[in-house]
Amino acid sequence: MKACKLTYYRKHYPNPFLIKALVRAALVLILLSGCWSSPSHVADNPASQRFRDVTGKWLFPQSFSPKQALFLRADQNPLQDLMVLNEAQSGKPQLQVYLNQEGNSFLQKSLGQWMEKTKDPILFFTATDLNRDGGDDLALVVQASGKVSTQILFNNRKGYFYARDKERSYPLRAGIDKVTAGDLDQDGDMDLFYFGEKVLTADGKPDAHQARLLINKGDGKLEDLTVLLMPPLPAGIRDVSFADYDGDGVVDIFFVYGKGQNRLLINNGVGKFADRTASHIPRILDDSEHADWADFDGDGDNDLLVVNRSINKHYRAYPEETTYFLENTGRGHFKKRSHKMLPRLPSYKAYLLDANGNTKPDALILTSEGVCYLQGRGRWGFTDETERRLPRFRFFREMAFADVNQDGFLDLFALSPTPDRSRIWLNRFD
Repeated sequence: MKACKLTYYRKHYPNPFLIKALVRAALVLILLSGCWSSPSHVADNPASQRFRDVTGKWLFPQSFSPKQALFLRADQNPLQDLMVLNEAQSGKPQLQVYLNQEGNSFLQKSLGQWMEKTKDPILFFTATDLNRDGGDDLALVVQASGKVSTQILFNNRKGYFYARDKERSYPLRAGIDKVTAGDLDQDGDMDLFYFGEKVLTADGKPDAHQARLLINKGDGKLEDLTVLLMPPLPAGIRDVSFADYDGDGVVDIFFVYGKGQNRLLINNGVGKFADRTASHIPRILDDSEHADWADFDGDGDNDLLVVNRSINKHYRAYPEETTYFLENTGRGHFKKRSHKMLPRLPSYKAYLLDANGNTKPDALILTSEGVCYLQGRGRWGFTDETERRLPRFRFFREMAFADVNQDGFLDLFALSPTPDRSRIWLNRFD
């Protein structure tokens, strides 16, 4: 890959998992939503990089207005496919998959009988290979009759998704509306992590465990080990960012809170997490929306970029500050690092990747006035390349990344809050 999620693991530890599936194929997955194991390569001419809008050539339906999207491996073709979640509408499937046609277009395909027949609202989904057969399976957060559960659908590696009788669904607490995947116990299987802003017990009180951890026991069989492995957490979780923050080779969790203090949980190496917020990260009260990680200073530690709607004035470095870095000073200890190049606007998402192939992390930040593109120059240096390198329309609420045409660079699918304005952007060097 010439452009992938920039990551670092200590050389004497194995690479634990793919988080942002080239999910960005990274996030993002990871992945996630980056690529964990593929090395970065220098582009022939990084200065010529542009994102080009090719939406009109990629054969999406005119009524295309998804509320969530992910790239995944739907079939045995190595090209990344696209899955989208639409609002629940009578007679229309909520989930749709578009198979990649040799990097030139996407073709819609039926997902299977379960997906076509379900009428229960799907709140969220993630895609990951739960049974290690080479195809991405689905974990859905579903709400039916006021109750929340997770539905697991397995992939026959041809883009057809089905529910096994014994692994059909697992109950969840009310208030859970998000799910993400990662190998949290480092056994080679992808586990599932669920959360929401206000998770409630059966009697309607705030649950001590605001996140739920379902551990994959092999072949996609899941066991709820939340009480054993997770500490109690306060309500307010908006998002999470998985990475190795303390340099021991296993995945830790940074929690993004809507109002109040963000939190850091450190993995003991086998999936049991301890809250290290008080000792490892500075106290900052803000209205956070999202965080992503990269090694911005080249010291081998994963740093964080945190985007916020606002920051309490007592914690700002300058009057209009809304976005800041958390610099990893070693072993998962962070200090706030302000940077006046960051947008001074309410911001909602941050995506870190090597977009131009110069091996330095770049940032795409979704703000109240559109996408801001900061190109990395190394050791906390950036230039604003928004006008030069992005298409004109750029008001989006979410992005997903993958190398859709296998040219070695990450392309993106951007979701617009305006119907029919979601876009496919290819990453070009010409």
